[in-house]
Amino acid sequence: MKSGRTLEPEDLISRYRVVGPLGAGGMGEVYLAQDQTLERNVALKILPPELVKSEERVRRFVLEAKSASSLSHPNIVTIYEIGQDVVRSKGGAPAADSSPVQFISMELVSGKTLTTLIHDDKTDLRTLVGYLAQAAEGLAKAHSAGIVHRDLKPGNIMVSADGFAKVLDFGLAKLTERRDADPDLTSAPTMAEPATGAGSLLGTAGYMSPEQIQAKTVDHRSDIFSFGCVLYEAATRQRPFVADSPVETMHKILHEKPVPVEERNPKAPAELRRLIRRCLAKSPDQRVQSMKDVALELREIADDWDSLSASGSSAVSGSTSTIGPAPARPRSFLAIGVGVALVAAIAVVVAVWAARRGTPQPQAEPFQTMRMSTQTTRGDVTECAISSDGRYLAYLTVATGKSGVRVRQVATGGDVEVVPPQDDLLEGLSFAPDGNYLFYTKRKTDAQNYRALLQVPSLGGPSRERAFDVDSRATFSPDGKRVAFNRGAPQNGKTDLIVLDLDSGKERALANVPFPRAFSAAPAWSPDGRLIATVDLATATGYVSTLVVFGAEDGRRTDVIVAKGAIHESLAWLPDGSGIVRSGYDLGASVSRQISLVSYPEGRVHRITNDVSDYTQVSVSSGDAAIAAVRRSRLTNLWLADPSGAEARAITNVSSDENSPFGAVPADDGSVIFSAIRDQVIQLWSVGTNGGEPKPLTSGAALSLNARPFPHGVAFDRFQENGDVHVWRIDLDGSRAKAITPDVVSQIQDVSRDGRLVSFFKTGADRILATVPIEGGAAHEFPKSSGLGLFSPDGTRILIVGLETGEGGLIHPLFRVFPPTGGDAVASFTLPPQQADVVWSPDGASVTFSDHADPAWNLYKMRLAGGKPEQLTRFTDGRITSFEWSRDGSRIALARKVGDAANVWVTAADGSKPVQTTRFVSGEIIGLRWTADGTHVVVNAGKVGSDAVLIRNFR
Repeated sequence: MKSGRTLEPEDLISRYRVVGPLGAGGMGEVYLAQDQTLERNVALKILPPELVKSEERVRRFVLEAKSASSLSHPNIVTIYEIGQDVVRSKGGAPAADSSPVQFISMELVSGKTLTTLIHDDKTDLRTLVGYLAQAAEGLAKAHSAGIVHRDLKPGNIMVSADGFAKVLDFGLAKLTERRDADPDLTSAPTMAEPATGAGSLLGTAGYMSPEQIQAKTVDHRSDIFSFGCVLYEAATRQRPFVADSPVETMHKILHEKPVPVEERNPKAPAELRRLIRRCLAKSPDQRVQSMKDVALELREIADDWDSLSASGSSAVSGSTSTIGPAPARPRSFLAIGVGVALVAAIAVVVAVWAARRGTPQPQAEPFQTMRMSTQTTRGDVTECAISSDGRYLAYLTVATGKSGVRVRQVATGGDVEVVPPQDDLLEGLSFAPDGNYLFYTKRKTDAQNYRALLQVPSLGGPSRERAFDVDSRATFSPDGKRVAFNRGAPQNGKTDLIVLDLDSGKERALANVPFPRAFSAAPAWSPDGRLIATVDLATATGYVSTLVVFGAEDGRRTDVIVAKGAIHESLAWLPDGSGIVRSGYDLGASVSRQISLVSYPEGRVHRITNDVSDYTQVSVSSGDAAIAAVRRSRLTNLWLADPSGAEARAITNVSSDENSPFGAVPADDGSVIFSAIRDQVIQLWSVGTNGGEPKPLTSGAALSLNARPFPHGVAFDRFQENGDVHVWRIDLDGSRAKAITPDVVSQIQDVSRDGRLVSFFKTGADRILATVPIEGGAAHEFPKSSGLGLFSPDGTRILIVGLETGEGGLIHPLFRVFPPTGGDAVASFTLPPQQADVVWSPDGASVTFSDHADPAWNLYKMRLAGGKPEQLTRFTDGRITSFEWSRDGSRIALARKVGDAANVWVTAADGSKPVQTTRFVSGEIIGLRWTADGTHVVVNAGKVGSDAVLIRNFR
């Protein structure tokens, strides 16, 4: 062939049509190709025919595909297929000189290599550190599966146009036997025959570890050394080991230290320099021991960049994150949540802002040797619990709408499925004191609005129901004979703390609080059996969480500490009873959920975590007193999707979790309004659909979020410096900002399409829905309203939901339709028990919802006049996670999660003719909204992860 390449444009191999070359390397040539079956572009990597004769190259080539295809992670390139075929011409006939060609079809990553970003684009170091933190997450996933990359270098890390770092080229990967002593590796099965072993010298000279050069057996710590070389190059724009020949370079790696980073870049933070030094230790035993810990350190460095010093010592230590004394950090706000969770969490800011201004906050004392280790790398863990003896860690996973329970042996890393994935949402994990049984809650099949408490052997077996109507995870008396849990009783206007005798089945209400107060945290039984702790959450004058203990026998109440502007949702006693670990919001110190320790009975508060992640569901083991918790993170960007199926394009380019956009809504001038954090304050921002630098719409020290568009403006929640929260409105050019509800503490729900009316919830003693004109004035209230408040498309009605008591005293939601400014209900109806995301249909005569009893969470339409729901979409795989009607009612945009990837689809009004409009290979869809003109869909998408962690030495 004239070019010397194996393939030419228009050549065919298997089902792929070659478009053109992308590059070449030691393990093959890479081409841009089109998968003619699935109609998508791919990167096609092939091994040239003249090299197929080498059995070793073929074996390593095939190994690359098998290694990488076994991994599923947003920071690892996705392998679609491995195969062998002859090259054919455009007409389909085999080429005269064609021999069978080995190929790998993989994800096409459009972007730049780290080499280009470092040396050509001169990308700033903070941004590079963010990308490398992502790459480290991907490598941690590979290591947890027993796969070592063995050829890490900047050229094998690609940063896509949407800001995702992808690790490429596992061509030198070696499947390793997992070491039992390493607690950060999972029990993934290993290969019977390692691909390469001692005696093989593979890799790129300037980035090889000393053990690679010496042809010794390598493990995941070899990648940590190579990654340290990449970190060094990012920090200094020079390689750490450079010489005139590969042999001399390898000699330097074995016997010399690189020039100190500070000599080449004095501005590099001390924390980063120390991490690089630990990664580049000659001995594997002296390096950071886990790539997950490298990722955590890099993420923390990137998040704290502005407060880091270029001099002084750092806190990176070995295989864990070590937190030492540090100056107080500036106030930092995070996106509190997404979807419904965001709306619910907004109210938290109200009281917290007041507390921040008016009440001194307890000061945290530094913890000298705290260690945090990641126990899972799945990214889909929603809850976890550790057994009392610390041997077992149970965790709940939710993937594609199915939830299941697994138990991990902490010492060995062995993992077993205890409750198989199922459609019902499982919650409330807790171990019995002896560790033999695990308890969890599950929705009742015959009473969908209620949950039952079930018991299952800790290492698997049949589940047994132990209690009905359980609204929290259970806690146990020390002898394991009694359990306590919360039970909401809205029909009686209270929340009860229930104690159940497991042998007799008898239960009693130990204590209760009247609505609108509630027990917000699952109870925790003290180690001596005398007390049960919980949190009394009051909302009448702002959110106030009181940590209380009740006598386990007499129910006598003692208040331990009052936290103004806080919601704490999980508790756990220390083994010696000297304190209570808690997690939740305490916005006087942080907007994200963090972990703190309250001494008992003194009530002194000590912060344990202090970063940008969310921590939930704490539990504590005895012995070394390890805290188990779930840690959550999110990195998203805004995209513009074309309903015709053309390639979506990014309109923001965020590389930091903290600055990720949320609550995006398109405005009628063609812009997109969203909330994001800048300078430690949440503001509204505006960006055009062509991208560019976002512009601030609001300013000042108050928090602005939860935007709702109307003609020429948006309404939103604004949290004032004096602690009040009100609904505001502002024009799209930032002018005419005005409080709509200046005299009412309130949270916005909806704005009528014509912009005349706003619906909101009063957040005082009684949570009541009300409507008010957009320019302010008298409000109209709707009693017995617990949710919604959505205006019909023509603005003449409003949809409200409340709780009603039905047969047998069981409660259920009842939907009602009212005139928006007063009058009797014009319609009322019920929906299936597992309905979700209820909205008006464009015809105004029905509502649309997703039914989670449907395996694919398909969409249904219910007429206000009654009858049976009418099915709209008819997907048979995946799950529909969100949707929105176009304004003219002709189309539905919806997000579907299939496997590891969530994508946007557009259907006709009757659910037919589905068209996929995005091609994300992994990640989540956080939200989607049609543009005002109906030509595109604004999508908030990216990486959302949650895993179980263990925290030791925290006091």
